[in-house]
Amino acid sequence: MSVERPLNMIRRVLPWLVAFGLMVLLVQRIGAEAIADAFSRANVPYLLVGTLFCTVANFTIDAFSLSRCVSWFNAPMTFARLAPVKASAYLVGILNYNVASGGIAFWIARRSGVPLLEAVSTMLFVNIVDALLLVGLMAAGLPVLREPLATAVLTIAVVVSVGFVAQYLFWRHGEGLPVIGRFWGWPIFASFRQARLSHYAALAAMRLCFLAVFIGNYWLAVEAFHLDIPLLQVIAAVPVISFVGVVPITVAGLGTVQAATIYLFQEFAPKADLLALSLAVTAVMTALRALLGLPFFATVSHELMARPDETDAATAPADYSSSS
Repeated sequence: MSVERPLNMIRRVLPWLVAFGLMVLLVQRIGAEAIADAFSRANVPYLLVGTLFCTVANFTIDAFSLSRCVSWFNAPMTFARLAPVKASAYLVGILNYNVASGGIAFWIARRSGVPLLEAVSTMLFVNIVDALLLVGLMAAGLPVLREPLATAVLTIAVVVSVGFVAQYLFWRHGEGLPVIGRFWGWPIFASFRQARLSHYAALAAMRLCFLAVFIGNYWLAVEAFHLDIPLLQVIAAVPVISFVGVVPITVAGLGTVQAATIYLFQEFAPKADLLALSLAVTAVMTALRALLGLPFFATVSHELMARPDETDAATAPADYSSSS
């Protein structure tokens, strides 16, 4: 016990320390005055309005796509029922994305009566499809990526493609396989056992809309900071930036996202402008997502803590009757 506590503390603090260290390093190398000057020249109202529109659009896509997955694999779920939960998760996700996803899974299990691990399986399925889509978009941008990044992306794309085919075949036909066959029936993989290619394709189409809006948000930021970065370069680079951001090295990708933005766009704009742009997008998007979650957080937290029979059972038929 005495050893576990310090280790847990290190796991919690280390991402903050890495983020802080990366940000200090970037600011020292680029210069605080140059960064402040970049902020002063930006069209902040344009960025705020554009990011507000994109945030609301992506929230709608996010909640709707998750509601479909829950309906496919767990229990009937409408967008209206799940949207407040997803909004509240945005607030928690500022500090810890995994805790936010776990909270959604716990809510699904409590409200729908499905086993917790099967609800976690649905969240995991969404995350896997997101990762596959990011890798696919990264591969699509290979013609405009330079070395050694292009080779790294190509390698990742090949490995992930082979891995996807292998895992799909396993969940379809791998029940009796030696050694790995024992994992086939685990509840945490329930969604993968049920998933058909049509599920992957439908979810990928919805999540592609999400990523398109996200890329559009980045393009609006480029315009707001008056930078001359080609649209094709933005389309190719933003999936890479997103991929870097989800790697659990720092809190919410702080530091790693900024470093990736500078690396990918340094041929087209000053580093100070790129750092300011990346910080602005992260800050505004995070703030708007938090504002989305605030009105619902108390109610959703109560639902998480309350017994299922304490909720208004009369709302259940109305909530679920339109799902399929």
